[in-house]
Amino acid sequence: MMNLNGHLLYLDITQICGVDCSFCMYAEKHRNGINFQMSDTASQNLRALINDRSVKRVSISGEGEPLNNAAVFHQILQLSEGNQAFEFISSGFWPHDMLADFIEVTDRLVHGNRDTCNIRLSCDSYHVEKVRHKPHGFSLDFWLRTKPESLSLSFRSVDTDREFARAYLLEQVAQYGWQGHVTPHGELDDILWVGERSFRIDYKNHVHPSAATPPGYLDLKGYISALEAKVGKPFTLGSLNPHPSSNGIDLTMKPDGRVYLYGAENDLLGNIHHDEFTWDGLCQRIADTPLLRQLYTTPLQELLSRFDGDLTASRIISEANNPYWVVKELSQEPNLVERMIAS
Repeated sequence: MMNLNGHLLYLDITQICGVDCSFCMYAEKHRNGINFQMSDTASQNLRALINDRSVKRVSISGEGEPLNNAAVFHQILQLSEGNQAFEFISSGFWPHDMLADFIEVTDRLVHGNRDTCNIRLSCDSYHVEKVRHKPHGFSLDFWLRTKPESLSLSFRSVDTDREFARAYLLEQVAQYGWQGHVTPHGELDDILWVGERSFRIDYKNHVHPSAATPPGYLDLKGYISALEAKVGKPFTLGSLNPHPSSNGIDLTMKPDGRVYLYGAENDLLGNIHHDEFTWDGLCQRIADTPLLRQLYTTPLQELLSRFDGDLTASRIISEANNPYWVVKELSQEPNLVERMIAS
């Protein structure tokens, strides 16, 4: 069996969203979107997956805005048997009083289970433009004043426009009477400091950048190189862990319960409501499937170099601009994935 450890369980709990960001890759699903609903089998599967010692983090987001299914998020938290790290990725669009209640309930549940949870607020020009009740300054002020026991706060941007995120967060901090400054922390990270408190800012590579995307974004090669510098080893598909740790499985569940390996979404693993999932079984599935084994063991830069001269593959690689989305889109074209696993 392959040596995989430090898994990431990524739970998309909704397709419902009214934020309407111009960049969104899931916009077509929002009109008739669904929320994930917990079933007995899903609860059993998630309890087993969440509480395995090989899991490093359980990340909750959506093909929409996860606050639209906050009750299920809290149900998921209650499946934990303790000592687990959760993450909730959100635009934070709720009115401030509702957001404060949500934070307090989440902190109470997480603390009661001896877990931790990071609330990651989207902080880029796309989300900030669309979100009426700006959560960033309010949340920073709330954290600094109330000091939640088991929660942390961070920010994420869907592109590498660091100047926008820095200026906006400092302006938000100042609105609430605090003084802050930002220090760089690698090519894809910043740290916002308010007094002695620190808040991380993470930058992602924009999928399908448009003509309106701010200048200076990384191309795919530059983004992969930045990720490799961050973890100290070549980028392969899966959940990246810093050298010398082994990488883990990057497992994603969709709102209808379908389960995939993130990026390799041409291979349906089953449905959380009907099938049984174990990390050992998933490791064996990767080891036994030639394409998955290649994606999890061979540096992606090497695999993509096999498409040199192929116009269709070159277009996908250039336009998708994100390693997981590149693999997802290449798998939709006939015969391309076969070339990725050719010796």
